[in-house]
Amino acid sequence: MASEGDRQPAGEPARLTLPGSCGPPVPAAADATSVGGTGLADIPMQDFAFTLGEQNWMIRAASDHAALLGVADRFEEFPFGLLLWESASVLAAALAERAGEVAGRRVLELGCGAGFGGIVAKALGAARVRQTDHIAEALELASLNAALNGVAGVEVACADWSRWDDAAIYDLIIGSDVLYNRAAHAAFAAILALNLAPNGRVLLADPLRQDTPLFLADMRAAGWTVTTTRTMTPALLPGGADIVPVDLIALCRPCAGSNEAAEQR
Repeated sequence: MASEGDRQPAGEPARLTLPGSCGPPVPAAADATSVGGTGLADIPMQDFAFTLGEQNWMIRAASDHAALLGVADRFEEFPFGLLLWESASVLAAALAERAGEVAGRRVLELGCGAGFGGIVAKALGAARVRQTDHIAEALELASLNAALNGVAGVEVACADWSRWDDAAIYDLIIGSDVLYNRAAHAAFAAILALNLAPNGRVLLADPLRQDTPLFLADMRAAGWTVTTTRTMTPALLPGGADIVPVDLIALCRPCAGSNEAAEQR
């Protein structure tokens, strides 16, 4: 969590509305096969409707935690990424608000899950969008959601942060709820240092995870500029509060040293 000096005023996410209630659970099999996979076929799905500005979006994801219990044994870890989290909607809204900073840019999404953020970035005119996740079914779901919303040209890649092999440079690196595991912070920070353009920006949405302040403190100590904006957003999953807090975190790399190294690649 940012200090008071760099926290922006709280507020509702601009131009984000959820028209009515989310749709009823739907079968995933037919649409899943249309993107070349069957890993989602036996997972109960639900469509979540959003409006960002004047654009309507429909994002499909696992209906709730219970929907994943029956398939959890297929995964090394519980597949939380197949759920649609509030952080994803906040990130998508933030991108829509910054359309001019997205158009024509190279965008990398880390831990894409259902893919909402990267799909919106591509629709806003990003020159390149590469979505990564370590769960193949999440990438399948992201591709499905791109197709459902008529967005083409989004790249997907299965990736492990601890064995990262992408040396490309990106103007914008995005992620939603990706800082929950303290053990992964060093690998995540290394990716930002390696892949972010000299004048690029990192934009993360975080639901106040316990270990996030530790990551931000480490990034500040390394010379990165960190600002946060707290917003309250409608809950997407049952069983909790109707409105939940999410921090939008922006990071910019140090001006000296790291920039020179990036320019030489």
